[in-house]
Amino acid sequence: MVIKNAKIVTPEGVVEGDLRIENGVIAQIGSDLDGENVKDAAGRYLLPALVDIGVGVLDGRLRGGTLQKLAKKAYRNGFGTVVVSSLSLPRIDNEITLEFAKSQAELCPEAEILPLLSGVREEGGLSDCSILLKEGAVGIEFESHIDGNLIRRLMEYARMHGVRLFCRANDPALQGDGVMHEGEVSSRLGLSGIPSLSEFSQVARIGEFAKAYEVETVILGASTPETIRICRENPWLRSQVSLHHLLLDDRACDNYATSGKIFPPLRDEKSRSELLESLKRGEIDMVTSLHSPVSKTAKDAVFAEAAYGIDGLSDFLPLFYTRLIEQGFADFSMLAALTATHPAEVAGLGEKLGRIEVGQDARLILFDPEKEVFPTAENSPYGKEALRGAIEKIETN
Repeated sequence: MVIKNAKIVTPEGVVEGDLRIENGVIAQIGSDLDGENVKDAAGRYLLPALVDIGVGVLDGRLRGGTLQKLAKKAYRNGFGTVVVSSLSLPRIDNEITLEFAKSQAELCPEAEILPLLSGVREEGGLSDCSILLKEGAVGIEFESHIDGNLIRRLMEYARMHGVRLFCRANDPALQGDGVMHEGEVSSRLGLSGIPSLSEFSQVARIGEFAKAYEVETVILGASTPETIRICRENPWLRSQVSLHHLLLDDRACDNYATSGKIFPPLRDEKSRSELLESLKRGEIDMVTSLHSPVSKTAKDAVFAEAAYGIDGLSDFLPLFYTRLIEQGFADFSMLAALTATHPAEVAGLGEKLGRIEVGQDARLILFDPEKEVFPTAENSPYGKEALRGAIEKIETN
């Protein structure tokens, strides 16, 4: 197969040309390429299929049906690989659940679904990390507030097996009964707040462990400028920020709108602006969809009782293009790096995914920024304002 007249996006830049695919692998990049099966990209952008880490399933319930829905939604929105959070129901912390997740994922051809491993069992104590990593878990996920000795052991396991740790940073004691960011909006609404300190104080703690044991640790869903600063200054920490924390602030929760209730909570406008500046300076390693869908009944409740969550996969690329690239905060090369190259690398998939170069798997999408599209996610905090960017998955079979 030959794709002609494409704007080929790499982390280094955009190159106009052609691309040849053989046996599902990128075989040649150049100009004036010919073949039996030719697809004219007609000047559209050719991107590596997106990779996202730590995504959730519907209502957090790990079922065959929820994985199928995840794969189909990923496919429609340009994601080729999604790494599922282990903090589900049931938790992925034993061989039976891991095997179930893997077997169900194999029934979902639309997108590659890979599991993280929960380093700590739901009932407490360490999971059998050595066995589960050998059986296909991408990396070890844990919550920052667990006992320090457990963190030490997880660091040792990760270093022994050459994998990364993936950390959810939050202090439940500081969060208390908070339901949104602690600030002017929460005060005006009369809702208990979650201080930024509950996140970045834990990131500082985890950073000291990572430094001591020399284990690369990814902070999933970082939401504060202080977190980004700590990660930038610590060579063993990598930051992942959600698109929503770059585009929205806590005013999305005004009028008790539960569509804006996500976790980590949307921060104030000052924090959002600082995160955008960090993005422009190249201080953020990855951007996630923060996909954590919940059923309508779970959202259709009073704010304090409504579930945290958002359909993050839907509309991700059009939102990124319309709100970030068109506004000058990012470009296509940055998009490829933040949503494909870097996530593939930290998931241990960088040898075959995340870049458009010879030898990589041809998991590719075409993106047309000239086409107007409308948001498709239900109960979205973004409303129904038109976006730009149509997506087409390249089929190589």
